Amino acid sequence: MQPEEAREEINAWVSKVTKDLITSILPPDSVNSDTGLVLANAIYFKGRWSMPFAKKDTDTRRFQRLDGSHVHTPFMRGHQDQAVAKYDGFKVLKLAYYPYRIPHWQDAYGGLNRNTKQQDDGHRFSMCVFLPDAHDGLPSLVDKMASCPSFLWDHMPSKRVEVGELRLPKFKLSFSSRINGVLKAMGIKAAFKPGTADLSDMLEGRTDLVLEHVFHKAVIEVNEEGTEAAASSACMMRLLCYRRPVNFVADHPFAFFVVEDVSGVVVFIGHVLDPTKSE
Repeated sequence: MQPEEAREEINAWVSKVTKDLITSILPPDSVNSDTGLVLANAIYFKGRWSMPFAKKDTDTRRFQRLDGSHVHTPFMRGHQDQAVAKYDGFKVLKLAYYPYRIPHWQDAYGGLNRNTKQQDDGHRFSMCVFLPDAHDGLPSLVDKMASCPSFLWDHMPSKRVEVGELRLPKFKLSFSSRINGVLKAMGIKAAFKPGTADLSDMLEGRTDLVLEHVFHKAVIEVNEEGTEAAASSACMMRLLCYRRPVNFVADHPFAFFVVEDVSGVVVFIGHVLDPTKSE
């Protein structure tokens, strides 16, 4: 198979697995005659809110960005009691998705055995929104998160409370980058260096592999019905060669997480700086 044919086949697989949210992961010319191995993965998530937002209640409101400027964007509105926790300097909102039995990302891992017995209540996922009190408080909140590995779970809302006003903007975000520098900053360095990389177990009979590029793409869309998201990564290896009424109005930058409640796995993470922009 020629390099371009291999690239197109990998991109076609990623597109199929992510239901066309991500149509390609490998850019042109990323696969060439020196490419010894491409390790790709993909994940797809589609969750319906356990209590959907009514579309008739969605209206346009002002969202304040980090620099103090404003944009106008559609905001969803909630009425029911919600799982909200209030802390010093920030609030956390937990929105549950409707449980389901068969994960939507089954194709990404070659398919699940449909005869496998699942828990009676299915898999439970939630979106947790961390909203700082100050319109420009997201950077310092992110620093707190980064300084404590258990920050997310230590501040997870544990009960539903009366909410006076709940507003959350609709948004769609996408991210695409070559993340070599991020991985090296995290300490993954040897795999990129000829002579120190040991990837011999990844391709039988080849000891001359070195990590060259790592590409990552992610897309997430949040609306009245729920959330649809996908992510994909590709590693190119070359031959050497978040009981009083509480308001939760997310009208300024916030962070969000999509989590699996039982295992504690964080499936998606991101922040919204301007809901009118998708990149």
